[in-house]
Amino acid sequence: MIDESRVSFLERLISSPSPSGFEQPVQQVVREEVKQYTDEVRTDVHGNVIAALNPQGTPRVMLTAHGDELGFLIRYIDEQGFLYFAPIGGFDPSTLPGNRVHVHTPSGPILGVIGRSPVHTLSSEDRGKSPKLADLWIDIGATSQEEARELVPLGSVATRAALLERMQNDTIVSRALDDKSSVFALVETMRRLHEKREALKAGVFFVSAVQEEVGSRGAQTAAFSVDPLIAVAVDVTFTSDHPGTSKKDLGDVRLHGGPVLSIGGHINPRIYQLLVKAADEAGIAWQVDPQAARTSTDTDVIQVVRGGVATALVSIPCRYLHTGSEIASLKDIDEVAELLARFVLALDKDTNVIP
Repeated sequence: MIDESRVSFLERLISSPSPSGFEQPVQQVVREEVKQYTDEVRTDVHGNVIAALNPQGTPRVMLTAHGDELGFLIRYIDEQGFLYFAPIGGFDPSTLPGNRVHVHTPSGPILGVIGRSPVHTLSSEDRGKSPKLADLWIDIGATSQEEARELVPLGSVATRAALLERMQNDTIVSRALDDKSSVFALVETMRRLHEKREALKAGVFFVSAVQEEVGSRGAQTAAFSVDPLIAVAVDVTFTSDHPGTSKKDLGDVRLHGGPVLSIGGHINPRIYQLLVKAADEAGIAWQVDPQAARTSTDTDVIQVVRGGVATALVSIPCRYLHTGSEIASLKDIDEVAELLARFVLALDKDTNVIP
């Protein structure tokens, strides 16, 4: 199980705002941590953090998760000082009214609330509808457009104010577990590999990628730069263990059920088999996620970089994705890190990735 001292690093990741395109705060936290377990760290022009351990090793393997999160971009401030925004990433508007947010400004974060007309004033027809994003605003308590503009320059970003809290049975709840829980798991992987580097044959390249929520641009350019033979993307995935879901649509994926291994056209079958072998040999229970087409993760773009990359997807089960209260299991996160460390340690120059 993850040591309590390590959970504090996950808390730092969560508390560092990183809407897509504005990931610098979280990437600074990532750089400071991962440099302890790698031989070299760099940041590319997109903002991807790329760290290498045993970079001359064979084969070259890239482990990546995205450091960006959902957010809001301030586009207009009206005469009364209310802030109107565009979404950064995909939101369900029904989850937004009443959310507290932090608006990130040059002088620091400002607390705000996403407002909507109260239910008492809505027509009977509108009461049963999800609000439109255009009908929502951020209230920072300003009394005029002039005051609000002085505090919040146009183009500022905001994030939900929810931070990490503990629940029962090693369960955590927070905004942005998609995908900072995966960044955390991969830093844990690198820490474990560093401890056993004398047995490491592969060249390992850790990537905290940017801009996944708006098109997977960071992972694509990072993969071109790293030029790996093998890549494993780590992300969160839906669970089907709560009301309102269908195992027939999503498969049987449960919180506390262990790492989720995707299989399908975007997954290299050899790498999938090696992940299964590593899990079985370690006694780690795992779950399967059949994906008939796109996975809608960084896996999809990495697979077709250069002449092709032998790519796999390992996921952390997560409830209530893209809300301010995503739920994940520390046990699942820990087992993803252990699985990937064992997987990498088993790679050598003779590893076959040809289907």
